[in-house]
Amino acid sequence: MDIKDLKEKIGEYRELIIILTTAVAIGFFFYYYIYLKNYAEVKRLDSQIQETTTDINRVQTEIKETQKVAQRLKDAMERLKDMEDRFTVTQSKLPSDRQLSSILKGLVGDDVKKGVKFISLRHLPLEPKGEYFKLPFQTAIQARFQSFGEYLEMIEEMPRIVTVENFRIEAKEESLPLLSMQLFMSTYVLGGQ
Repeated sequence: MDIKDLKEKIGEYRELIIILTTAVAIGFFFYYYIYLKNYAEVKRLDSQIQETTTDINRVQTEIKETQKVAQRLKDAMERLKDMEDRFTVTQSKLPSDRQLSSILKGLVGDDVKKGVKFISLRHLPLEPKGEYFKLPFQTAIQARFQSFGEYLEMIEEMPRIVTVENFRIEAKEESLPLLSMQLFMSTYVLGGQ
């Protein structure tokens, strides 16, 4: 093969060689002047995208935790409100020192005395209990057993808190068919320490 044959063969593939040379030149130009120039910028942008994605995930996690805390706070506020309501109701059932006479009247009044004979009512010393004073008292009564049960029900239904802490029942020969009973009760009065 000599040079003449080579020139003839190149002539046949001339267009193809020009197209390939042009494509290689364009590829080299694109790679060198566009890709390599912007490669650092692409890497920097990719790094920023990864950092932003990490920040977004972190913020989403913080939002979820904040929502959990907010829900727990809401639940705690509801429980606090419920406790305050119950405290208010309980406090409304505690007598002030001015209401003690109405409680005593309720315990020994005519409307309650059906079948119950009061022998004595004596108060015991006040006991400080924080914001309240415990006012214990002892009552001696005589009644039939059924009347005694009705009397205890009446005490339970009083609008103010009166607690029957203990009681004793005795059957004495001289007072039969009535039973002699001692009730140890208490109420709480506002105005402690």
